[in-house]
Amino acid sequence: MMAVCTRACRVKIEMLFTFISFFVFISIQGVASKGCEIPPVVRGTWFYRENGEYHTTEINGDSMTGRGNCLSSHHSHHVNYTFVFLDEQTTCYHCVKFIVRTVNILDKVESGCKTLRDKSPSLNSICEGINPDQQLISLFAENFVPVNCRSGLEGVWQFAYQNRFRFTGECSHPGNVIQSCQTPGSQFLITNQKFTISYRKCDGMSESLDGTVEFSCLGDWFVGKNHYFAVANTKESRKDEKFRCFLKNRDDDEYMGKSITPECNTLKSPEDSPERYRMTPVKSETVTPGCNLPLNFSGHWINTANIDADVYINQTHIVETWHPDIGRSRKTVYVCKESRDSRILLTRLNVDGCQKDYICYDIVPRHHNIIRYRKGLAMIKDDFHTVCSWTQFPAKNAWKYDLFLGMQSVLGSQVESLEDVFKQILFTILKLNCTNCRRSLLPEGRDGTSVLYV
Repeated sequence: MMAVCTRACRVKIEMLFTFISFFVFISIQGVASKGCEIPPVVRGTWFYRENGEYHTTEINGDSMTGRGNCLSSHHSHHVNYTFVFLDEQTTCYHCVKFIVRTVNILDKVESGCKTLRDKSPSLNSICEGINPDQQLISLFAENFVPVNCRSGLEGVWQFAYQNRFRFTGECSHPGNVIQSCQTPGSQFLITNQKFTISYRKCDGMSESLDGTVEFSCLGDWFVGKNHYFAVANTKESRKDEKFRCFLKNRDDDEYMGKSITPECNTLKSPEDSPERYRMTPVKSETVTPGCNLPLNFSGHWINTANIDADVYINQTHIVETWHPDIGRSRKTVYVCKESRDSRILLTRLNVDGCQKDYICYDIVPRHHNIIRYRKGLAMIKDDFHTVCSWTQFPAKNAWKYDLFLGMQSVLGSQVESLEDVFKQILFTILKLNCTNCRRSLLPEGRDGTSVLYV
């Protein structure tokens, strides 16, 4: 049966509701009277440069040096924090907005001193004067915690650089090298949290540098297509020389910018930075070939499985270059390590990377201007029986082979246009469903199919 609440019951419920409401109100008032609480990610001792002057500020749980005690706060996604501070000595209210870039870097904007006479302070009234286009000031944690460098910078580059405030022209020397490589499985995490820049003095440039600088990585972040990452010089004790910012761009792999002061707002684009690096990726190590590729594979090809990448094959190497975007290119080098039957174990080197791995290609013998291949999974081990195991090539007869299409015709003459290449691609895609086509004499592959040459 459904219980029926009598008049006395309703009175008791109303009294209970009133009591709970009063308790919640008192609780809220009590928290408000104690002020806001600044989250741990914002707390600490921070160093920064603003208006040409260097500052150190201390932020604790409820106050900030030079700004006073925290009165109210607001946060968005635990990344953007807004605080209202009251400096009781000057009766100034300050609105300070922080953007958490990394655990070691904050960006801030603030309103400056505001005094209120006729109205009570609120978040909106104190912060309404902040210009949304105001320049951000970067704060560096003095007690920083190094982070892994891989997301910010990984690879080996030879570079030429210019510093417009030290010398004119560009210093280019073969010994100018940036090296940021990981050590997989290292028990010393610090080895993956640092990178080095080696400078060599250039003739006729007395102000060019000569030495090696080691940086600890403080984290990275994106603003649009601009990729920023902050560092700390591990051998520098002066704060104004210790912290620096770097800038890369997703659409520009050639240049990288660096600040010459502990500021990130001086970096607008890599090419217009105070210190600019023009970088050329180099291989981090040299691998000795252990086998030879078939002689009739040598030449220039198009890999239709990788954005129509350009492929050059010689007796021991496969060099693949592709363009993920206009003006950008990537290169991978494969070195022949071991071959058995139709399978070839290759060492894969990413030119702008540090680590090498191993991958197996199962290649059908060349027929006219076409090489059919399939590849297994990349692995860190170099054991042929593991990397080239037939279990790496699932799907059996249903497997679809990828294609290398020759840039030269069967007779060896240069293809005058891409029309011939596109025809080969089209014919190759449609050949499995072609019933009236003439079959070539190509031997059958492992999957039982053969190429139809039209």
